[in-house]
Amino acid sequence: MPIEQLLNLEVSTASKIPQKISEAPSAVSVITSEDIRRHGYRTLADLLQSVRGIHVSYDRNYSYVGTRASGQPGDLNTRVLVLIDGRRQNDIVYDQGAVGTEFPVDVSLIERVEFVPGPGAAIYGSSAFFGVINVITKNGAAYRGTEVTAGAADHGARQASATFGTRGANGLDLLLGSSWYDTKGSDLYFPEFDDGIGSRGVANGLDYDRYRRLFAKLSFGGLTADAYLGRRTKGVPTASYGQQFGDPRSRTLDEYAGAGLSLRRDLSDTLELYAGLHLSRYRYTGIYIYAPDSASANADLSTSRTMGAELRVLSTALRGHRIIAGAEHLRDTERSMRNLDLDPPTIWLDDDHPKRRSAIYLQDEMRLGERFILNTGLRHDADSEGGSTTNPRVALLYKATPQMTYKALYGTAYRSANSYERYYASNVDYKLNPNLRSEHIKTYELIADYFPTDRFRAGASLFEYRFRDLLALATDPADERLYFSNIDAARSTGLELKAEWVREDGASLKSSASFQQARNGATGDWLGNSPRRLFKLAYATPLSASGMGGAVEYRFTGRRLNAFGGQLGGFGIVNLTLLGQPFGKWLELSASLDNLLGKHYADASSEEHFDNATPPRRLRGIGQDGRTWRFQATLRF
Repeated sequence: MPIEQLLNLEVSTASKIPQKISEAPSAVSVITSEDIRRHGYRTLADLLQSVRGIHVSYDRNYSYVGTRASGQPGDLNTRVLVLIDGRRQNDIVYDQGAVGTEFPVDVSLIERVEFVPGPGAAIYGSSAFFGVINVITKNGAAYRGTEVTAGAADHGARQASATFGTRGANGLDLLLGSSWYDTKGSDLYFPEFDDGIGSRGVANGLDYDRYRRLFAKLSFGGLTADAYLGRRTKGVPTASYGQQFGDPRSRTLDEYAGAGLSLRRDLSDTLELYAGLHLSRYRYTGIYIYAPDSASANADLSTSRTMGAELRVLSTALRGHRIIAGAEHLRDTERSMRNLDLDPPTIWLDDDHPKRRSAIYLQDEMRLGERFILNTGLRHDADSEGGSTTNPRVALLYKATPQMTYKALYGTAYRSANSYERYYASNVDYKLNPNLRSEHIKTYELIADYFPTDRFRAGASLFEYRFRDLLALATDPADERLYFSNIDAARSTGLELKAEWVREDGASLKSSASFQQARNGATGDWLGNSPRRLFKLAYATPLSASGMGGAVEYRFTGRRLNAFGGQLGGFGIVNLTLLGQPFGKWLELSASLDNLLGKHYADASSEEHFDNATPPRRLRGIGQDGRTWRFQATLRF
C-alpha cells in the first residue's frame, strides 16, 4: 500500500460509503491485515485490544468488549454491533457480537477491521449503541495461490489452516478458507473455590477450546456471494450459574452459519445501486452440572434464524451532496430457547418468539464550500416486539487548514431487550422481569485530527455519553436467582489521544491514551468493569533484506470494579512477535511471546460467576494467562 494511504485510508463503516478517515463523521480506527500479520493476532478480540478506547475482558468462556469506559460485566457484547462485510453478525436470541474463538471467520482472512465508536443507530439500527465493528474480508486476489499454515502453542494448543485464492483474467475472484484449532487449556486456580479439600480450587483440564471454520467468497463484477460456518466447543472452568465446581462435563457449544448475495451497480454517472440478501443461523448448547456426582445434566439450547434484505441508492446528482437512501427488512423466523434436564427428561423452558424488523434511513454528506462538510442522518426502525424508534446523527467537519480538521458530533441510539433478557427463565437460576424498558443513549463528541505529512498523524477526541435504562444482570437476595433489570441513568466522559507514525520503509509506531470515567447518574458511583486509564503503544517493522521483522506491543489497563464492588488492580502487558522468511517468500515463520514479563492479573467477573455451594461462592475476579508462547509456519505455493 502506498505510504500516503496508510494513515488516511478510505473507510466505509461510518456512513456505508467510502470516505477518507479525515472526512468520516467519527473517530474511526483501522486495523489492517499487515497489523494482524506483524503482531500475530489470533482472534478478533486480540486485535481489538490494540484499538484506542477499547478494553476486552475474558471470563474463560467468552470475550467482552468495553468501549470508552462502558462495559458492564456479563453484557454479552449486546451494545456493540459486529459486522462481517457490512452485514450484522450479532445473533437474535442473545444479541451477542462474537469476538473470541467463537467468531466464525479466521483472522488470516481479514483484510481490515474498522471500529467506529459511538452510536450507529442512524445507519445500522439496534445494537449499534456504543460502537460498530466491521470485519472486512479479503478477496482471492490477495493470495493468487494456496497458503497452508500450521502452528503450536502453550497448553497443548495446535492449529492449522488452508486458503486458496485466485483472480482470473475475466475478473472472476474466488477465495476458499478453512481452519482448525484445539487446545487443552491451562489448569486454573480459583481461591474462592478453595475449601482445603477435594480439588482445592483447581480446575484441571476444564479450560479446553476447539473450533472448526469454513469460508467461501466469489465475486464477479459488482456481484458477490459469500458463506461462512464456524463451530466452537469450550470447556467452562468457572462453575458459572450455580454449577458444581470441577465437573468436566460443563461446556458450551456455539455454531454460526451465514450466507449472502449482494450487487453493486452504477445505474448512471450519478446514481449507484446496492442490493443485498442474506441468511444467518446461530445455535447454542450449554451443558450445566448443578448437582454433585449427579448422572444427570441440564441443557440450555437456543436457535436463531434470520432472513434479511437491504436496498439502498447513492446519488451525487446534486452538486456538493452525496445522498444515501435505504431500506432494510429482517424476518427472524426462529428465536427459540429451551432448558431441560437430560436424565430423566424434564423440560423447564420451551419458548419461541419470531419477529419482524423493518427500517428506512436517509443520509446526506453536504459540502459547504471548501472547508465545511455537514453530515446528517436519520433512521426509523419498526420492531414487532420493541415498537418504533427514530434516531438522528449530525456531524459538522471543519478543515481549518489542509493539515488540521475539527469535527463536532451528536447522535442517539437505542437497544430493545433481546429474547434472552425478555423471556429466559429456568427452575434453578433465572427468573423473568416483566418490566424491562429499552435502552437509550445520547452522545456528544469533539474531534481534532492533525495530519501534517503522509507519514504522521495525531488526534484527540473529547466525548460525553449519556445513557439510561441500561439492562444488567442482578441477583435477588431472597432466592439467589438472577434476573435482568434496568439500572439508573449513567454518564461516561473522557479524552482520547492518539499518534501514528510510518517510516518510508514501512516501520510503524502507534500510540494512544484514554482518560475516562463512567458513573451512575443518580448516585455518582463508579460503574463496574470501567477502567479510568488505558494506554497502548505498538512498534512494528517490515521484513528486512535479511528476511527478518517483528513487532512489540505494550498495553496498560487501569483499575476496575467487579460486579460486587471490589477493585481489580491495573496491569501492563508486553507482547512480542518475530517474523522471518529465511528461505524466501514461500515460507514464513512466526514466533510470539504473549505477556512477556509474566504479569499476574485478573479480569472482572459477573453476577453469574458462582457455584452451587451453600451459600454460593462468588468469583471476585477471573485470572488470566501468564507468559505463553506460540509458533507458526506458513507455506505459500
